[in-house]
Amino acid sequence: MDYVLKHMYERLFSTGRIGRVEIKNRVVMTPMGTVIAAPGGGVNEDIIAYYEARAKGGVGLIESELCRVLNGAGAAMTCQLAARNLADVAGLARLVDVVHKYGTKIFIQLHHPGGQGSSAIGGEPIVAASAVKSPTAYETPHALQVEEIAKIESAFISGALFTKMAGADGVLLHGAHGYLINSFLSPYLNKRTDDYGGSLENRMRFLLDIIRGIREQCGGDFPIGVRLSVEEFLGKEGNDLEESCRICEVLKEAGVDFIDVSCTIPGSPEVCACIEPGTYEQGWKRYMAAEIRKHVNIPIIAVCNIKEPDVAEQILVEGCCDFVGVARGHLADPEWCNKAQAGKAQTIRKCIGCLSCFQEIESQRHVKCAVNPKLGREREFENPKYNGQGRTVVVVGGGPAGIEAALLLDSRGFHVVLFDPAKRLGGTLNIADKGVGKEKITRLVDGLIAQVSASDIELRMGEEATVEKVKALSPCGIFVACGAIASMPPIPGIDGKNVVTAEDVLIGKAQLKGDCIILGSGMTGLETAEVVLKAGHRTTIVDMLHEIGQGVPIMVLIDIKRRLSEYGPAYMLGHKALQIAEDGVVLERLADGEKVFVNAETIILALGVQPRKEVVKAFKDAFPQAHIIGDANRGGRILEATQEAYGKAFVFES
Repeated sequence: MDYVLKHMYERLFSTGRIGRVEIKNRVVMTPMGTVIAAPGGGVNEDIIAYYEARAKGGVGLIESELCRVLNGAGAAMTCQLAARNLADVAGLARLVDVVHKYGTKIFIQLHHPGGQGSSAIGGEPIVAASAVKSPTAYETPHALQVEEIAKIESAFISGALFTKMAGADGVLLHGAHGYLINSFLSPYLNKRTDDYGGSLENRMRFLLDIIRGIREQCGGDFPIGVRLSVEEFLGKEGNDLEESCRICEVLKEAGVDFIDVSCTIPGSPEVCACIEPGTYEQGWKRYMAAEIRKHVNIPIIAVCNIKEPDVAEQILVEGCCDFVGVARGHLADPEWCNKAQAGKAQTIRKCIGCLSCFQEIESQRHVKCAVNPKLGREREFENPKYNGQGRTVVVVGGGPAGIEAALLLDSRGFHVVLFDPAKRLGGTLNIADKGVGKEKITRLVDGLIAQVSASDIELRMGEEATVEKVKALSPCGIFVACGAIASMPPIPGIDGKNVVTAEDVLIGKAQLKGDCIILGSGMTGLETAEVVLKAGHRTTIVDMLHEIGQGVPIMVLIDIKRRLSEYGPAYMLGHKALQIAEDGVVLERLADGEKVFVNAETIILALGVQPRKEVVKAFKDAFPQAHIIGDANRGGRILEATQEAYGKAFVFES
């Protein structure tokens, strides 16, 4: 067995080297925003706890989140790391020391947002190489003057020196994703006609001056890396992979120690390619890293949408890169490396690509994760009380909320009995995974089942919980996570034989006939539409709102809209369903009250869910202290369900 474990991920857990820095394995937690650091920029206890959890989890190298080198236009987020002056050194040193305790190395990522910034955050006009407005930005940046460029170069150089003084193992210069350095490198963003624009040599001048200055200040032994969008997906308007190979060759000659391979910039039609929704395949970008690696003999870190160690190992074995980036996988499970190395990869909580994390930080809120309620709250949830003493707690329902509560209560020493009428744990996740490209949710459920199997939770699967059954167990507490049912508003004809729910469509229970109308354009409605359209049914999507995908993370929405466009569904937005007939739906246009009839043989309801009120009431009446969690409390996302369940189970006192 020990031999098997030793060789299971032999390449992944072999030592590597960047410059003179030895790294204990080939896993890199590549940069991600968190909005956890100190307001105004700097280290606080929360950001230390966040990074400590990942270092403790076994990752070989951490590339930090954005670290500002300037305030004002140099600020990307309200709360981020900073290397602006000597006063920042002490905080960075504390962070570095914590990470080093576990044998993990850390490179600080130095950053300026450029035209991707916001005057609302920085308090001054945003700047870039040229006055080119990003399609994803609200402001047009001011084109930097030569003297302003020199000041920013100095700030990057000083920032690197401050990180070295703090004990960091190296620096990563963020030259991707439309940020300031990238705005000089990319011909799409750089329209300058002076020494900083036009030819490749000129477009690289800003970055090369920074690298040269860091070498002079920090010495030859201090590793310097560059994160690049090696494929901007803009044809000759931007940098393509061929041009990026030339850029990397120049960077290698300039003394750069490694390249962090990413892709896309704002304006690219492949805008989702650097923050991929769950429908993107793992490892799909490996060809980019492999091509760069052919042209330079310095370490290559592949940012490749990797969620699972099997995929990471394969990419390394193929020789595509020297190190693999596992970013959001470490948000979902800080123990990613330890579990893989211990032969427990099946228990890793898998990132599902829902991008709730990105949605939170875009709103300048601290990062959260749908499958890891402790993310960003590591200090708050550091020491759950171990006071169960074998007392019984009943959990009604085995969906994400029920599982989350059960696992935590079990770890606190309670005897947990979990009821679920289904044969498989997962609840509505076993419906959500039936959409196109939703296999990651299936793997998440498999991982949760593995965690439950490794616990002492008593499972009563295929058994409906009743008040009598629960009373017979004399529990000291009860958590009701019985889920929800499809909302059925009082629309005449809604109980007709031609009306089905989106859930029944997804699980293959509903038989579709002819043209279809889907009432509701939330995520469930859109995913159902894709299934229906793919099956060859002409489909009309109806919603009272004037935009589809209300509340859906922007990258996920862009992705599914693009996929739906291949089938050409019809949209009737700003319309309300008045009546369902055997051959269609009567709609009212909300703008002027005009009524219209749309023909269809099948009407699909995707109008959200509502709690199982009768079930919840029965348990609340019988157990006044019952804790109602997940969709049983209020319909919502996985994120809200797991956050609520973990929080209530954490503070539970019988």
